[in-house]
Amino acid sequence: MNKAYAQEVNYGDEMAKHMPLVKRIAYQVASKLPANVEVDDLIQEGLIGLLDALKRYQPQPNLSFEIYARTRIKGAIYDSCRKNDILPRNQRDDLSRLEKLNRQLEQELGRAPTEGEIAQSADLSMQDYYSIMDGMVNLMPIDELSDELMPVDGSSDPLNQTAMSQFAAQLAKVLEKLPEKEQMVMALHYQEDLSYREIAEVLNLTTGRISQLHTQGMIRIRSHLKVSVN
Repeated sequence: MNKAYAQEVNYGDEMAKHMPLVKRIAYQVASKLPANVEVDDLIQEGLIGLLDALKRYQPQPNLSFEIYARTRIKGAIYDSCRKNDILPRNQRDDLSRLEKLNRQLEQELGRAPTEGEIAQSADLSMQDYYSIMDGMVNLMPIDELSDELMPVDGSSDPLNQTAMSQFAAQLAKVLEKLPEKEQMVMALHYQEDLSYREIAEVLNLTTGRISQLHTQGMIRIRSHLKVSVN
């Protein structure tokens, strides 16, 4: 049998084997995006990411294929979202403003500002502030930050591998600075792979409140990382 053909067959078998993972991730992402986003489109993008993972994966200690594939699948889906400009312009403006205020307040206070302090600094009522948080349910998740914040893929270049390691260490420090509830939401969502509904049950909060805490945590993380790359 032709070697290239055999490789294609193996890829096909592996694609079918991991299709449930692609679908699960696509539906998780779709739940945080506007209703007009077609989940089938996200699945197709996820399959591209899975194929990329199959071609690139090299066995390493503490890095299973599923963990690697999950990153590639999400990356392909969110790359597509970025290209299609999922976040509306007014939300981008709100995001930039809140990131800037978060940086300023943290420097002034020497700690992470509370939501009330951020809202007051932004001259917003808490109702308006939470309305903005609720509108940003599709804010870029932590494992797929925008290109200017994320180092390039370090799979082949030793210098890039070092940059990725430094980035991971830096990100860990940022997460430690988050308020306790935001830390818990991030840990349960990204490390334990729990949905907002499941996290809400664990923390005895509403699903909407978990979404708000996730968004606020993302804003803090992005504001820290932007300072580091500037």
